[in-house]
Amino acid sequence: MPLVTSKELLLQAQTDGYAVGAFNANNVETVKAVIEAAEEERAPVILQVSQGAIKYAGLEIATGIVRAAAQAASVPVVLHLDHGTSFLQNAQCMQVGFTSLMYDGSAEPLEKNIEISAKICEMAHACGLPVEAELGKIPKIEDYTTPAEAEELRTHTEAEQVETLRKKAGPSVEQLMADPSQAERFVKTTGIDSLAAAVGSIHGMWADIWPLRRDRIEQLRKATNLPLVCHGSSGVIRTRADAAAKGIKLRPDECTLEEGVQAGICKVNVATAVSMAFLRGTYGAFQKNPTEKDLRKILLPGLQEAKELVRGYMRLFGSSGRVGGKATGEASQVKHAE
Repeated sequence: MPLVTSKELLLQAQTDGYAVGAFNANNVETVKAVIEAAEEERAPVILQVSQGAIKYAGLEIATGIVRAAAQAASVPVVLHLDHGTSFLQNAQCMQVGFTSLMYDGSAEPLEKNIEISAKICEMAHACGLPVEAELGKIPKIEDYTTPAEAEELRTHTEAEQVETLRKKAGPSVEQLMADPSQAERFVKTTGIDSLAAAVGSIHGMWADIWPLRRDRIEQLRKATNLPLVCHGSSGVIRTRADAAAKGIKLRPDECTLEEGVQAGICKVNVATAVSMAFLRGTYGAFQKNPTEKDLRKILLPGLQEAKELVRGYMRLFGSSGRVGGKATGEASQVKHAE
């Protein structure tokens, strides 16, 4: 079916109490993995083109892959710009057919972020397109650990990893979170349609071990009444059961990804986890048959592993079964807190 905008999908998610998964379109295989999972789960889905994908494939090719896959799909698909860098880039993406835009002005002073976000909204809304913008700053794990430190840390238990990161990253992550009082003004002044608010997550984590801040999610939802977006979700603990199994003790103001959706998150970005699943499947296939000459036979297991991961996230978010037709599994019934 034709591409759709993210506005209707996220407003419906906000009304019905679930979240829409947003997965990065890094290559043909990951796009196919996401679309196949969405069709089998009967879930609406957002495919995002990141700055890395634009540099790797070029804007036209990256866009074309998603557009072709969406056209053949039987579920709603959004083509979204992830972490747009400027007004000009957003204009270019709108011109080539994106149906959802984003400006990441988190590195700019607040007033500059407001100014550019408002300008992009004015342009996009004139063409019926929604805009996501970022408030606060969602850091990267590389801001706190070198590759060597991260490799050494990963030899420890998950509980030990979290305690180490609490000391190394915790104060900084706290300081970078979105301010609810600023958020209210930011939303009213810019006219954005969804808010990518920093609520404790970290980009690029190697495992789902890090908590969100439920109190901040609830405060931001109350202040803005907009669909909230969680970036850096690959590193977030998925459920309370997962936390218990890994020996991770959550503090009273912390929550899992599932609970974050219950508290008001309506769009969940997952990139690193999908890439790692694809790499694991591909590497495993190559190890089993290192003399294989057909590249596709090596890539297909990577596609399948990424697909199963995406399927699990869709069920966790409660987006499975939201599109007409029967899903392959039970949709998770989560409700946003009133």
